Amino acid sequence: MKKVLLATLGEAPAVVTEAIDRLQADGVAIDFVVILTTKDTYAQSALHLLSEHMPAYYGGKVTLLDARILEAFYDVDSDTAALEFMNHACAALRDYRKKGWEVYACIAGGRKAMSALLALAVQFYGAQRLFHVLVEDPVLEEEGHILKLQNMKDQSRVLHPPIEQIKLVNLPFIGLFPLLGDIISGLKGRSVRSEVKQLLEQNGLLDVDAGIPTPLGQMVLQVLESVEALPEPRAGECEKSLARKEPKEAEETQKWADRLANRFLFIERIEDIGWREGQPKVRAEPPNTLFVFLPGRRVRGIGFRLTTTAQTPGQLERARQEIERWIDKEVR
Repeated sequence: MKKVLLATLGEAPAVVTEAIDRLQADGVAIDFVVILTTKDTYAQSALHLLSEHMPAYYGGKVTLLDARILEAFYDVDSDTAALEFMNHACAALRDYRKKGWEVYACIAGGRKAMSALLALAVQFYGAQRLFHVLVEDPVLEEEGHILKLQNMKDQSRVLHPPIEQIKLVNLPFIGLFPLLGDIISGLKGRSVRSEVKQLLEQNGLLDVDAGIPTPLGQMVLQVLESVEALPEPRAGECEKSLARKEPKEAEETQKWADRLANRFLFIERIEDIGWREGQPKVRAEPPNTLFVFLPGRRVRGIGFRLTTTAQTPGQLERARQEIERWIDKEVR
């Protein structure tokens, strides 16, 4: 069974490597790392450092699978930013759980709001463990800031302190995912069991007298409906059929195909179809196909036919919207 570390990230990349090392010492060998972060300059530098350091240090055994970035926000400091962060966190947890992977959620990095929102997402969708990680060495903590790490010759000394100095604090939670259907129905004003209605009311999500969700309840409903509308994650690996091209074009095509497959687990097959000028970024073709046309950076352009797991027109449209939003951010 694959094991994925889902971690918030701010200005200190060491919290990610420390979590990997501590879990490994405890008998949990992480296969994949997925980062939740913002477009803050320091956070992006920390992410870049991890992307370069991890493959070499772990010998390819730990893969930085995906980074879900709040591209429009430097911090989770508004309702809109919080909503986007929750969508990212809940969608990741939902997909990895449905694939049968073990998810280890670390809230040590980033702002407090990010940690709180990831903890809330785990309450809805569950995880193998939810934890905080810290190092009982104030000097290492101080040296762990990205500004100091970037100019440090021996980065491993800070990124991988002695294992006995790394403390992992497990946090309790109750996964509510068996009740998600009832929670969504209750927030939409439908008849649900009295204990579910009471749960929603006591947590400030439902105005029972008015029979409508509170503003906080509306936010939760929006997140849950958005996440549950996504197609199911694929059962196995994504199949890729890419045409032979000159080296630079082939490298760029492979890179985009890998990023799409890692980011969107509802893609079952990616086929290279060549670029078509003037086409929309993402076009849907029922019952389950998307055509994606990417403007090139180092090459003229790239086109893909994506076979998805979508089973309804609504799921296909939801998949189209997700990929189109992602492309809009990636090609800026």
